[in-house]
Amino acid sequence: MALAIIVTLEKELPESAAYAKAAPGKALAREADRIDSTARRKGVTQPTALLSESQAALIAQLQAEGFDPAKMRLPPEQWFAAAEGLKTVRAIAEYVASNLNDFKQPNPILRDLKAAETLLAAADAAGVRFHFTKANI
Repeated sequence: MALAIIVTLEKELPESAAYAKAAPGKALAREADRIDSTARRKGVTQPTALLSESQAALIAQLQAEGFDPAKMRLPPEQWFAAAEGLKTVRAIAEYVASNLNDFKQPNPILRDLKAAETLLAAADAAGVRFHFTKANI
């Protein structure tokens, strides 16, 4: 299974289906260190700082791995303003587009960022919060 970093919204929007169908996020996960470094250079929040997970998903994952979540303190799910995500995604996309040689595969990264930007713009307009989630796809 491939790891992906995807946008998760607090509530579904019509644009969510198109985003899910595009199956973005693999390039963001693959290049997470470089992308975080780019965010630091651009002075925006690092995408990995905007990662969160629902407690139900964490419990299921821990149980699947043989752990007892009842004996653990699980972090609460965190939500962020879509405007913050938009600022991050746009700044990173601008940098990647201007510095293609700094990345192994810049085009998939730019596609993932464009898909995230489209969904985050819709979320921002609707006042819906988000977080990034690590997903196995």
